Amino acid sequence: MDAHGRGGLTPQTRPQSDGLSDRVELRLPAEAEQIPLVRTLTHGVVSRAEFGLDAISDAKMAVDEACSQLVQPAALGAVLLCVFYEVPEGIAVSISTRTTTPFLPSETTFGWHVLTTLAGSVAARCEPIPGEMGGTTTIDLVLAPGTSDG
Repeated sequence: MDAHGRGGLTPQTRPQSDGLSDRVELRLPAEAEQIPLVRTLTHGVVSRAEFGLDAISDAKMAVDEACSQLVQPAALGAVLLCVFYEVPEGIAVSISTRTTTPFLPSETTFGWHVLTTLAGSVAARCEPIPGEMGGTTTIDLVLAPGTSDG
């Protein structure tokens, strides 16, 4: 604690990365009405990573599109899980939800084109859930800080 009674771990005093210290997770209902919360979190995470204004806007649009592609096929009552963490290229984002049937976003849609234009890399995968018809669909993005000064 400092002299003012505030918490103990600051960026200067926190131990070396334990693999979780720079990881941010958000779990919320997989519903379109919840996507603005993810956009707000994205803004905060990439701002803290010192992205330029244009790169912040691109990151928010990319994460928004990835979430939109996942809430549509999401199972009723499913959770949308968004995980942000630092990688050498910028910020990696993994967004996933449970679907009632195995689902992979089409790579020929305008939405996928938006993702590949705005993010440094994009990949999707679907993992079956044993004993169930559906699966867990995940979209992974790497958001690059760009060169914009805003």
